Amino acid sequence: MLYQNICYNHKTSILRKRLTLNYHFFDYKYNIQGFSSDLFSTPHICYIILATIFTVVFGIIFRKTSHKKIDVFIKVLSIVMVLFETTKISWESYYDITTGHGFNYFGLLPLYTCSLFIYSMLLAGWAKGKVKRTCLSFITTISMLSGFIGMIYCNGLNFYPFWTFGAFYSLFFHFIMFFTGFFLLITGYVKLEWKDIYIALIPMLFLAVVAIPVNYAIRSDYMLIYEAGGVPLMDKLAEVMAGAGIRFLFTIIMLASYMILSAVVVGLSKLIYKLFSKKSPQTEAE
Repeated sequence: MLYQNICYNHKTSILRKRLTLNYHFFDYKYNIQGFSSDLFSTPHICYIILATIFTVVFGIIFRKTSHKKIDVFIKVLSIVMVLFETTKISWESYYDITTGHGFNYFGLLPLYTCSLFIYSMLLAGWAKGKVKRTCLSFITTISMLSGFIGMIYCNGLNFYPFWTFGAFYSLFFHFIMFFTGFFLLITGYVKLEWKDIYIALIPMLFLAVVAIPVNYAIRSDYMLIYEAGGVPLMDKLAEVMAGAGIRFLFTIIMLASYMILSAVVVGLSKLIYKLFSKKSPQTEAE
């Protein structure tokens, strides 16, 4: 009887939630009433599992893809991501402006770490030499791991139900970040070396040149280097250091902490190369 009551109450709560939510796929967060969060919901967990399996299986099957074909893949995807980001900004701006909020300078400018994936893809696809290699280093380290973390802890699901454009955009974007980095590594298009730990930080520093003054001018949190909103422990550290009048030091610490992400990926890739090959491949980008 107790089990039946629990099941009945659970089903009733789900039904009530569905009845209180009235939205369409392209609806904006201001219009979605009664929504709490779909983070780690059943659809989200299924997405994490399926996206990870697809990435690994696809990478293994197509690991012998020629570098010329991968060149084309990078160029095409770089254009697709620009169009996708432009669509998202236009969609969100339409709702912000028509509802009287105005353009969201505090959160809609493409100055996030994830935004850097788009810029790096463009340069990786159309530039050459050290510029191309530096961007590939970022895409296969900081960007790839950030994408995987974003798949798991998708902040967009705190504002949008799973089956909406807002959630779809965030889930797809982070999946592409993870998929692309993994694909470039498993095909040997990029072969990481220890120096990539700090090389991957170079694109971050270029974006920070713009993001830092913007953050301090309008108190936004681009690149999460102003107050690390939503980042466990780091957001508390930012609050403490801001209270002590040394927020600038937190910005430096947060930027440097991104090297941990690249170190994790480089270390794992070197370990895998050592386990599955007699010699660790030399760094190259063709």
